Amino acid sequence: MMENHQPLISLNGTSNRNTPERCPRPVYSQVHTEENHSVLQEGQGENLTNIKVEDIKEEEETYVWGNKQCKEEEIPTDISTDGASNRNTPERCPRPLYSQDHTEENHTVPQEGQDESSTNIKVEDIKEEAEMHVGGDQQCKEVEIPTAIITDVVADFQPACITLSITFPPPAKIDNDVIARLKSFSKLDTKGKQEVIKNGRPVPELKGLLQKAERKKITRSFHVEWYQRKDWLCGCVLKNRLYCFPCLLFSTIDNVWTNTGFCDLKNLPRSLSKHEKSSVHIQSQIALKTFGTSMLDLALDEQRRLNIGIHNAKVKENREILKYLINATCFLAKQELAFRGTDQSASSSNHGNYVELLHLFAEKDSTLARHLEASTLFSGLSNKIQNDLIEAVGDVLRNDMKEEIKAATFVALEVDETTDVTNKALVSVILRYVAKSEVREAFLGFDDVGEDRRAPVISDYVFGVLEKYNCVNKLVAQTYDGASVLASDIHRMQARIKEKIPEAMVTHCYAHNLNLVLLQSAKCIPECRKFFKTLEGLSAFFNKSTRRAHLLDDVVKQRLPRAGPMRWTSNARLVQVINTYHSDVRAAFQIMSENPDNWDNDTLMMAAGYDHWLSQASTCFFLMAYEGIFKETGSLCRVLQNNIMDIGFCCTRICAIMSAVERQRQEFDSFYNQFEQKCIKLGLTDNAQSNQVMRDERKIIFYNILDNIGVQLKARFDHFADLGFLGLADCTKFYEMSQHFDDAKLQSLSKYTRYFDLVRLKADLIGLYSSQMVRNECKSSRQLLSFLVQNDLMQTVPEATKLLQLVLTMPATAASVERPCSALKRIKIYSRNRTDQGRLSSLAIISIEMERLLRLKENIEDFYNKVTDCFVRRDGRIDFIYQ
Repeated sequence: MMENHQPLISLNGTSNRNTPERCPRPVYSQVHTEENHSVLQEGQGENLTNIKVEDIKEEEETYVWGNKQCKEEEIPTDISTDGASNRNTPERCPRPLYSQDHTEENHTVPQEGQDESSTNIKVEDIKEEAEMHVGGDQQCKEVEIPTAIITDVVADFQPACITLSITFPPPAKIDNDVIARLKSFSKLDTKGKQEVIKNGRPVPELKGLLQKAERKKITRSFHVEWYQRKDWLCGCVLKNRLYCFPCLLFSTIDNVWTNTGFCDLKNLPRSLSKHEKSSVHIQSQIALKTFGTSMLDLALDEQRRLNIGIHNAKVKENREILKYLINATCFLAKQELAFRGTDQSASSSNHGNYVELLHLFAEKDSTLARHLEASTLFSGLSNKIQNDLIEAVGDVLRNDMKEEIKAATFVALEVDETTDVTNKALVSVILRYVAKSEVREAFLGFDDVGEDRRAPVISDYVFGVLEKYNCVNKLVAQTYDGASVLASDIHRMQARIKEKIPEAMVTHCYAHNLNLVLLQSAKCIPECRKFFKTLEGLSAFFNKSTRRAHLLDDVVKQRLPRAGPMRWTSNARLVQVINTYHSDVRAAFQIMSENPDNWDNDTLMMAAGYDHWLSQASTCFFLMAYEGIFKETGSLCRVLQNNIMDIGFCCTRICAIMSAVERQRQEFDSFYNQFEQKCIKLGLTDNAQSNQVMRDERKIIFYNILDNIGVQLKARFDHFADLGFLGLADCTKFYEMSQHFDDAKLQSLSKYTRYFDLVRLKADLIGLYSSQMVRNECKSSRQLLSFLVQNDLMQTVPEATKLLQLVLTMPATAASVERPCSALKRIKIYSRNRTDQGRLSSLAIISIEMERLLRLKENIEDFYNKVTDCFVRRDGRIDFIYQ
């Protein structure tokens, strides 16, 4: 046992070892002061050494070596029981030596490995005080303790119970933000400043502060001894930089020692010398050493405290005033009312809705009234304040959208383009997602794309929006309506997005597609195209003249709807009205022709032409044919325009329309008999051709109309196979699917496999299909998701929950995209065409996202604080920031 170990210390305290030539670690005596004890602790925790000597009996004395006990005959030969030692002088001592009374403060600097080695020597029942020295945690090769530091040991050493102990404290934790806190020293009160100075400078061991010399192929490292040499030097572990402690606290001038930190180890000695000679450093040292000795510091601190109190009182008052400004802004934006008047001069009787509304509030609040009368720096009435408040409210709504979108699993993109009253092209974007169990569509605002509306530019804009809201990887569908890019580059744009996001399936706007179906069916047949052009002219004939409209009211008792080439719901209503009031409309034309003196020549000529057109049997044929078609498509269009409908239901209705069109084709004979009876009733005539020839020609036209509509429906709604997974969430078929699960529908989710575990999804769905409670209470995908959320079952069937979220996220219509367009035109008109782009977008967001605004205002104080914070950030208004 330890046969080759050299003698360390004799028990009688004597030693004949020579003085060591080198010891790289400092050695401390018993009376080593507290300040110097903060230098070296490296390696203190590597090997815990306990030396304990107890109950040494006469017949068998027990000695301790390291942390093991051994009897006298087991003591290594290098330790004599009489205390003698004849070891040679060591060349190196790798660990520091500490005396028993080494104080805690001086024990904090060299902390490397402190948790690896710790020496504990406990001393008990020592009659006379003795000074003991203990070597570090490693064994020295030749001599463990130099003779030069050995002091007198107690002569009358009693071996009854002896334990020697020195415990080194754990390394101090370095706060990552310590330098930032030191830089904010001037903002602290006197007590806080005294606490910082009392805690002292941070002196961490900067292991990451290294510098390589390429030519010499050496690496320089920072040594903690520099902290001893320069009492002002401190460091930061987070940045691995050196700083000047006094300058951080008191200097107002930025330099490398207070800003970025010093790291050039090659020039460290020279830079240290240069800095401590600077006047800035000397002044900072003086301020540090004399801090608290002058009453001026206390007076300044008291004055600063008073100033803070006055400032915060003013901030509180300003924030209360700002609440009225926020209320006025939200009210006017929500109601889409103009903020400013045409004349805002002091002599004007109408200063605009915003100012007048604030004066109305002031009649009930004396504080606001005094503010509006006396305030000069911030009255809150300027145009800039109005714009900033509008933007601030808009920012709060956008931030709320961003938080919801962040929590959403899937997102669908809806894009539309429109023009304002100044003919400027604007693109609006809506993101559709599911928040908990509710389907949300977040309007993100307008952006001007008038300079370049090509597909690459629009697609880059779309990607920018998706990245801004961190939902690129969540996009599962895209749909477009009305954008000019649809006319030419729609496929290129879709391809660019799908290239980066393969899951972003194109789902057409069903309502828009239905319009295109009817439009194409009319364009492809010359007779139909001529019919609708004349029909639109007839509507405009009465709607563009007040006298003609009044005549129509008197005779027909019904106004004619305005026709639109892309809004076939209006064409459907127009066809229905003229077909129903056919004879009454002709009577109005006859009144015009019988009273030529009351009408101008153009009116008389047009009235005669339209009357002749209505008297033809072919006109009645087209009116009856399209009325039958529009009865089916009109109801479908109303369903598709309802943005709360799910896509599965829309697909079902479209299939029903296809069947209805095919059924009408087979019922031509019955239709034509009704047509002939109406012609006889109204006295309508045909050309000189025989009835059979006209019947055959009209049958061909009738078939062409229906066939064209059927082909267009199939062409524009040809992606049903990709939407087969929608059937998995059809609650009306849960019992049927519980008996026989359709794996083909499950496989239609192949493009979304990265989102789903299909095996677990099948198990989740079978469990839901088999539940009698689910089948009874849930009649739609929305109700089923709400059921899972309310009963905390989302984690029970996680994959089924994601499927329901995907189904509800898929957009069935772009009608919601069109809402911003109408709001844009109203806001632009009300704003007198002087609205800048940012203000316009925020006004539209407040108006369109009214429900979100009202929901946020339920927690009114939190809403005020959020708007105030956004308002303050826009212009750095310190009168609204508490100190």
